[in-house]
Amino acid sequence: MYNLSVFLCSTSCAKLDADVKNELTQVVIQTFCDSYGIKPAQVSAALRDGSSPNWDMAVAYEELPNVPDAMSTRLNRFRDILADELFRVLPASLGYKGRVTVRNINRIAFSPPDSQRSAPAGRETEDASYQEMAEVFQAETARFTFDQLVLEDHVRERLLEAISVLENRKKLFDEWNLKAIMSPSVLLNLYGDTGTGKTMTAEALASRLKKKIIRTTYADIESKYHGEGPKRLKALFLAAKQQDAVLFIDEADSMLSARLTDVSDGSAQAINSMRSQLLISLENHDGVVIFATNLIENYDKAFLSRLICIEISRPTREARRRIWCNHLFPQGNDEKTLHIPLQDDIDLDRLSEFDFCGRDIRNAVKQACISTLLKGKERVDQEELVLASERTLLELSALAEATHRSHQGSGMTPMSREERAELIENIKKLKDKA
Repeated sequence: MYNLSVFLCSTSCAKLDADVKNELTQVVIQTFCDSYGIKPAQVSAALRDGSSPNWDMAVAYEELPNVPDAMSTRLNRFRDILADELFRVLPASLGYKGRVTVRNINRIAFSPPDSQRSAPAGRETEDASYQEMAEVFQAETARFTFDQLVLEDHVRERLLEAISVLENRKKLFDEWNLKAIMSPSVLLNLYGDTGTGKTMTAEALASRLKKKIIRTTYADIESKYHGEGPKRLKALFLAAKQQDAVLFIDEADSMLSARLTDVSDGSAQAINSMRSQLLISLENHDGVVIFATNLIENYDKAFLSRLICIEISRPTREARRRIWCNHLFPQGNDEKTLHIPLQDDIDLDRLSEFDFCGRDIRNAVKQACISTLLKGKERVDQEELVLASERTLLELSALAEATHRSHQGSGMTPMSREERAELIENIKKLKDKA
């Protein structure tokens, strides 16, 4: 059972009639269930009085459902949808303004009554606001280890070289005093085609550093309220610092693209403010930040010159064979290890002929397992794996054709590998000049 405490901060429980209380409780429960994909019978919610100058309502949880999606994504979705739904439930006379926060019950702390509260300084109020925002972004245990990565040797060496700054931090910055000429932070940018393992690489690096990871996207940070985006971005970096976590920002091209020159409307100003805040946060951060994108050509040079850019390329045939092997014949025996019953006719060399990335191989394995059960078989055989691979290949071809038509209609042409290599070379030149 997931227990939620709903603290009313802009009003009190005594001011709500029974029908409003019941509807409010049901909206909280249903929104929580929709956000986490669970049943209402698994959730309880109790209304309580609270006091806060910053929020109209605070929803406190004891624990959250264990779901594969990033925790911050689910929390943000729950909070934002609930904030909108409450306008429908709560009478306007109660003064509800849509200010909702979601936090762990152990980290709820309300202001004392007005009679006991000293006049807060502006800085203290601002810091408290950032702290409450930061608690939305919770670090999670990395799902992959560095040994699970299947990478080309030079890519693996480049990654190890980058994080060696932190692994040898004491010697480099305390004994050798390199802090006099460089920041101890590590800013990585992983780029490459969709499905090549950028997210897995980020989590594997966090595991290697024995740190948790905060996984987020631009959608988790942006806000429909003007001026809130930069604040939430600042709070994100605060969360990474306080939890000593690796910060991973996926689909980073949404944040790192060139700043807009036509800022006649509020949305353009908000985007530029977000990017300016990101530059400031990167300069001041003391930790690991990993960006990932498959559209590096959209990056602003002001960001690229600050990042270590590493391409996670499509796997070679030998690498594909190793990825197939990791799925079908995994090492280990924990909760993350696959236990797929196999026939004796599995031919990894034949399977590695399919020009797949890691995600494609994973999808083919899942499809083969499902097809095996649907046909009443007890073990996955070579035939099912080949059929699943051929089906995956057909789906990829259809998607590529649709994407090609889309690019033709928009007048856009995807960047070629040669053009991308030239872009990276220009980035290196920029860094040398800097």
